[in-house]
Amino acid sequence: MSEVLAGDRESFREGAGFDIAAQATGALLVDLSASAVQTESTTGRFGVERRGGAESTANQPLDALIARLNADPRVLYAQKNYMKQAFQTQDLINDILDDSINQNPGAQNPGDGRKGPNDPFLEFQWHLWAYGDAVSVGDEVAPGAVGFPAVWASYTPKRQVVLAVIDTGQVFAHDDVDGARLLPGYDFVSDTFVSNDGDGRDADPTDPGDAVAADECFPGSSESNSSWHGSHVSGIAGLAATDNQFGIASAVPSGVSIMPIRVLGRCGGSTTDIVDALLWAGGIDVPGVPSNPTPAMVINASLGGGFAGCEPAERDAIAQLKAKGVVLVAAAGNETDDAKFYSPSGCADAFVVAASGMTGKMSYFSNFGETVDIMAPGGDFRQDDDGDGFGDGILSIVDGGFDYYQGTSMASPLVAAAVALGLSQHPDWTVEDATGRLTATARPRSAEECAEACGAGLMDVTGLLDG
Repeated sequence: MSEVLAGDRESFREGAGFDIAAQATGALLVDLSASAVQTESTTGRFGVERRGGAESTANQPLDALIARLNADPRVLYAQKNYMKQAFQTQDLINDILDDSINQNPGAQNPGDGRKGPNDPFLEFQWHLWAYGDAVSVGDEVAPGAVGFPAVWASYTPKRQVVLAVIDTGQVFAHDDVDGARLLPGYDFVSDTFVSNDGDGRDADPTDPGDAVAADECFPGSSESNSSWHGSHVSGIAGLAATDNQFGIASAVPSGVSIMPIRVLGRCGGSTTDIVDALLWAGGIDVPGVPSNPTPAMVINASLGGGFAGCEPAERDAIAQLKAKGVVLVAAAGNETDDAKFYSPSGCADAFVVAASGMTGKMSYFSNFGETVDIMAPGGDFRQDDDGDGFGDGILSIVDGGFDYYQGTSMASPLVAAAVALGLSQHPDWTVEDATGRLTATARPRSAEECAEACGAGLMDVTGLLDG
């Protein structure tokens, strides 16, 4: 049984890729053994008292209290309830894209001359193109593309797979959102300031925006506009309407439903909310929340924070998901650092994704290391390898239009979509079969392409559906 304990607010170190520093919310997460739950005395003996489901620590130093709690054999773990952020940066280009669509209203599908989806912005979605030895805009091939045209040609869904996107929520009023693929989600943001929608947890995962003023999150925090991060991630994962003569194409043409679950808002999101959302997404009941009628087999988490590795609360939740046959696909992080120092990318049971650019090299910002399982396109704004005048980001949905973003946040949902696609085509597959197939068919990277450990290499979906 996990308890949330209130305490003093303490800031944590700021990651190089964050606009907002990861910090403690002023609360602890404590998981008690069954005997401790029965006696209800473990936290009380450390000067902690219950207040409406939370616990007051009477202003004790959090680090000292954590150490004392973890020394008690009846406590499975105690940790700070950290705030986490999304792993992306954005490059607003709506006006430029609007001009481009007027000049080029149609698009040919990549590579083999076969007519594909008629979405006009497909020509900008280099991450979906066919693999080629060199970038060719006319043929729509690139060394860093992952080969979805081959999947579109052979894919036959045999079951509907649910892919949960745990993020900032969803912009529903968008002309390129495929409502037929949407499932009811949930809003797990419990803090009313963070939620920015006037209430706490409820059944509405709409993204109201997460803009903040300078110093609003903590002294020295940066001003930022609303990111619409969850919608961008969902668009990559499969929520974009495809073959509708508008906007972008989806990596997954059918067979996959998207369930938006909101955990991030102003200044990020707390470990408590994220852990509860993970469990609920996978069909594990959470106190005070209605049961999930459509549990996911695949969960995407394009978020994280810099701590001393995998947080105990997230480690426990991910292990429970694995036992139920659910996989968590997690972004490696954007700090040019070892992913093992972050969570959930440092968790052994997560399927962790690093980011690459159009030429197939690891993106300059991407985390790396032994916990990384695979690499996928996450963009690189410093490059313009196709010469289209844009930095090589990943194009997807935001409020009011489309934007290029870069980040491991963008790489992760592409892998999650591929896992879901494999599970849909092969109803006898487990999630381990799907992730194993992806790692087995990945394109190995040279030392020049990946100077640090990047797992099995660059994802290549062309062989995913075989077998």
